[in-house]
Amino acid sequence: MTASDIKKAEQVSRARSLIMAVMAVVLLIQGALGFGDEATSMTPMLRHGLWGLTILFWLIILATGGWLRLRPSVRSLINDEMSLVNRSKALQAGFWTAMVLALAIYFGSMGWEVSLREGLRILVDLTIAAALLRYAWLELR
Repeated sequence: MTASDIKKAEQVSRARSLIMAVMAVVLLIQGALGFGDEATSMTPMLRHGLWGLTILFWLIILATGGWLRLRPSVRSLINDEMSLVNRSKALQAGFWTAMVLALAIYFGSMGWEVSLREGLRILVDLTIAAALLRYAWLELR
């Protein structure tokens, strides 16, 4: 492990955290704007398929810390014990966000008409955004 490995690990770790924070904001905006099957230039199947792929991508990033194509020495510095603890806390935040949102949507649907697809999209977007924000916040402080 060299000094350049440590410097590279710090840069990549910070960039990863900032990208996660930006993606969380994008998911929040997408969640607010993406309801229904309004007319767009994309077919609903393509639009929903791309959304699903995006969600799977960020789930994999959260679960693994990213498949950064770096030397093993740099990757081990980025995914150190503290990063693993932070990722665990972020996944916990995502879980609790999911449970609270599921209850809110369940009871909210008694007075607000929400389709299953819209409810699941709210749940998934906000849950992953919460996990990404928590991870980014923990890594950047």
